[in-house]
Amino acid sequence: MEKKKLSLSRRLSLGAMVAALTLLFLYASEVLTGFRFLCAALSGLFIVVLTQEDLFGMAWLCYLAVSVLGFLLCPDRLSWFLYVTLIGHYGIVRRFFQKFITVPAVRSIFTVLYCNAGTVLGLWAIYTVAGVNVLDRLPTSVPTAVLVLIAEAVFFLLDILFEAASNIYVKRVRRFLLR
Repeated sequence: MEKKKLSLSRRLSLGAMVAALTLLFLYASEVLTGFRFLCAALSGLFIVVLTQEDLFGMAWLCYLAVSVLGFLLCPDRLSWFLYVTLIGHYGIVRRFFQKFITVPAVRSIFTVLYCNAGTVLGLWAIYTVAGVNVLDRLPTSVPTAVLVLIAEAVFFLLDILFEAASNIYVKRVRRFLLR
């Protein structure tokens, strides 16, 4: 299905729908603690709808709206922090890389480097704002190199998850959503 120019009302309704679903899953990740990381990861996937339609401005607006509303509504804020520091804007930046970096291996390296930078900035923000040194709370029996390798594997899995979500949206959902 070819992309067509969406009307303002269609763009606004898509943005509102994405924001509502994202906020719902973000809140669910705080309430359903057993599924915290799964719901937090799923909360970031809805932005694919906007980025696949090349609505980057609406995607950033949705990210900002969910960030503010999530801060106000989420009781624990751990998943909110994950969303704000990495998961929420990863889909937007990933699609940007996808549009302008044509070599898949290079694109994957850039997305993982972006995840690494987001993680480092997130750890720095936790330390600076809350005074919590996350590195002191990690298990001492596991070497740091192993934890870094696990984080890299998680970043590659996140990239695969976003690719799958993009494919599902383009091949199956778009035709029903944009009639």
